[in-house]
Amino acid sequence: MGSILGRGAVIIVDADAEMSASLRMLIQSTGYTVTIESTARAALRRTRSRAVNAIAVSASIPDMHMSTFLEALRKVNLSTGVVVYGKNVSAEEAVSWMKSGVVDILLDPFDPVRIREALQRAFSFSTAHSGGSITAHRGHSSGAPLLLYRSRAMKEVIHKAQRVAPLKATVLITGESGTGKDVLSREIHRLSGRSGLYAAINCSAIPETLLEDELFGHERGAFTGADSPREGKFEASNGGTMLLDEIGEIPPATQVKLLRVLEDEMITRLGSNIPVPVDVRLIAATNSDLAARVESRAFRKDLYYRLKVFEIDIPPLRTRKADIPLLALSFLREAAERNGLPLPELAREALDSLVTYSWPGNVRQLRNTMESVLIISGERIDREDLPSEIRDNGVYGNGQITLELPSTLTEVEEKVIDLTLELTDGNRTRAAELLGIGRRTLQRKLSNEKNG
Repeated sequence: MGSILGRGAVIIVDADAEMSASLRMLIQSTGYTVTIESTARAALRRTRSRAVNAIAVSASIPDMHMSTFLEALRKVNLSTGVVVYGKNVSAEEAVSWMKSGVVDILLDPFDPVRIREALQRAFSFSTAHSGGSITAHRGHSSGAPLLLYRSRAMKEVIHKAQRVAPLKATVLITGESGTGKDVLSREIHRLSGRSGLYAAINCSAIPETLLEDELFGHERGAFTGADSPREGKFEASNGGTMLLDEIGEIPPATQVKLLRVLEDEMITRLGSNIPVPVDVRLIAATNSDLAARVESRAFRKDLYYRLKVFEIDIPPLRTRKADIPLLALSFLREAAERNGLPLPELAREALDSLVTYSWPGNVRQLRNTMESVLIISGERIDREDLPSEIRDNGVYGNGQITLELPSTLTEVEEKVIDLTLELTDGNRTRAAELLGIGRRTLQRKLSNEKNG
C-alpha cells in the first residue's frame, strides 16, 4: 500500500459484518486504528466519548437517515471527517451529503487509491477543525485540483495509473489544459513507491537557452555567470519522478539530448564531458497533438515513441459531468477554509448551471470559479451569483429542450444534434464527445438529416 499516511482513529459504521471486516483490513493496512460499529447510534456514542479523526459510514445504515446522522455528528464532534460509501448513491444524495460536510463519496470502498484519498481528506478536515497535525499527503500540492470523481471515464484513468505506477515505464499523459495532468503525475509518483523527489518542469515556460541548464545542470564556467556548479532537475530527482509538462515545446536540440538520457540513463552537465548516471522515472504531458507535430517534423518521431510507452488520456470535464457536483462542492469547501469564510449553501439551480456548462478551462477553471463565487456570495450561492458565461450558458440552459408533440424519434434526435452543434460553435468533434458517439456516427447522422 506504500507509505503510511499517519496514525489516527477511524470508525467504520456498517451493519454488514463481512463488509466492515474487509474494509477494516484495508484501512488498517494504511496505518490507521480502526473500530467497527454496526449502527449510527453506536457510532455517535463512541464519537462523543473519545477522539475520532474519521468516520467511514455505509450509505445504507439501517437505524438512521444519513442527513440525521450527519446533523447529530456535527453536534457531537465538529472535527470528525466523514466519508460515505455505497454503490447505489445517487447524484442528488451525494450533493446533499457533501453540503452537510461529507468530505468524499466512495462508490467502491475497496479501491485502494480512492480509500487513501478519502481518508486523507477526512484527516485534513479533522486537522483543520481541531488544530492538530497529520502527515501530509505526498502526492498532493496545495492548490492542485483533487482526484475526486464519480465518472467511469476517470475511474479508468485511475485504473491505468495504478497499473503503470509500480513500473519504470515512461508515461505520456495527454489532455486539454486544466484537466489535472500534474495531479495525476503526482499520484503516479506516490503510488510508485519511489524514494526520490518529484520534480515538475513546464517546458513552455522556460526559455530555450535555459531549459537544458534546468534539466541537466552545469559546471563552473560553462557560460557567463556560471560561478559555481549546479545540478539540474534530473540529478535532483534521482531515484524519483520527473514530469516534463508541455513536452511538445522542447526545442529540437534538447529533444536529441533527452532521447539520449532515456536510452542511456546518463546526463552530462553543461560544460562537462563526464556522464552522470541517473535513475529517474519520466512522465511527459501535453495538451497538443504530438502525432501531428511529428508529422510536421516539429517533434522527433523516435522520441515520441520512446515517450509513448504507456499513454493515459484525461478526458475533458465537459465529457464527465458526473464529476462536476462533487468537485464543485469540494473546491467550495476548500476555498472557504482557506479564506476563513463560512461555507455557503449551493442552490440547485446554480449547480445545474455548473453541470451544463462546457468548462473550456476544465477542472482548473471550475476550481477558480468556485473560489470567485464564494467571495462575492453570502450564505447562499444562487444562479445569479455565477459568471454570466456560466449562468447563461447557451442552448442547454437547465439541461432541457422544448419539443412540439407529437414528434418522431428522428425529429428529437435532429434537434438534440443541432442544439449540441450550436453549443460547440459547430465543432463536430466536441459535439460527438458531448453526445457520447463517434465523430463518423455524427457525420452519418448529419448526412441523413441533410438528405432527408
